[in-house]
Amino acid sequence: MILGNLFQVAILTVVFYWILRFLKGTPSILMLGVLIILFPALYFFTYRLNLQVLHWLIERMLALMPVFLIVVFKDDIRRILAFLGKQRFRTFRRITSANKQRRLLAMIDELIDCSCAFTAQPHWVWPKSSETGTRGKGKNVRYNTGALIAIENAPRLNEYIEKGVRVEARLSSLTLQTIFYKGTPLHDGGVIIRNGEIVAAACQFPAATHLENRPIHTRHNAAIGLSELVPDITVIVVSEETGNVSVTTVPGRLEVMENPRHFRNVLCNRLGVKENSEKDKPRKKNKKREGLWKRLLNKSQNWKNSAKK
Repeated sequence: MILGNLFQVAILTVVFYWILRFLKGTPSILMLGVLIILFPALYFFTYRLNLQVLHWLIERMLALMPVFLIVVFKDDIRRILAFLGKQRFRTFRRITSANKQRRLLAMIDELIDCSCAFTAQPHWVWPKSSETGTRGKGKNVRYNTGALIAIENAPRLNEYIEKGVRVEARLSSLTLQTIFYKGTPLHDGGVIIRNGEIVAAACQFPAATHLENRPIHTRHNAAIGLSELVPDITVIVVSEETGNVSVTTVPGRLEVMENPRHFRNVLCNRLGVKENSEKDKPRKKNKKREGLWKRLLNKSQNWKNSAKK
């Protein structure tokens, strides 16, 4: 009895020795496949041949197989998990970036719409104005409305937010028009936008430090002063006298916008937005579909003509 058990153990030892020698230097996937096929096969044959000792050993080894696979293939499992994590992170980052681009484009449209409503210049018309029914519809604006809007790229205007009036409202053209309307208590001062929301209104910004850059109007002076102090923000100014819309393109300098399209391009560059990136894709796909449909129609007509002949 003892000799028979020792003989079974010797057989198992020899089998595993030749298996490990055969698998030495082979790819991990091949090794895993051999192990997955080999152990159930040994388990079946030992049961059929009534090799109790071998059957008991293989049964215990199968119970410990998950731990064995983790230890043997730990490097491959680490590489697989790192690859999956990287792909998932890339997908998440791509989705997050696309959502951020859409939010910024929506914010830019609202800013352009309210700027068109603030200025009485006839060429300042934006398509959204006719859709929302704001003051910009049909350009029936009889007077200019002064405005001062600061857009944060990072939270750096907490000092001015605390001194202003907390609003914390969703950014919209109508909300900005209500704030800067001459009859409201909040129209005097600046508005701070953070993460697509109106954080505070009636904020007092610092004046320009350089005399050569000091403009006549108070809002322009405050816009230049704030851009000098915090260079990475974007400040929009609408003149109450001329109706000109200006943007701080560089620290300490205001650039007058020629029209809404120019204004949109400048805001997209300042905020790092790819303009119309999301809108162009469906058009390209539609053009490809239309081209394919036309080719199919032409081929069907040619087949009909050839059949008639």
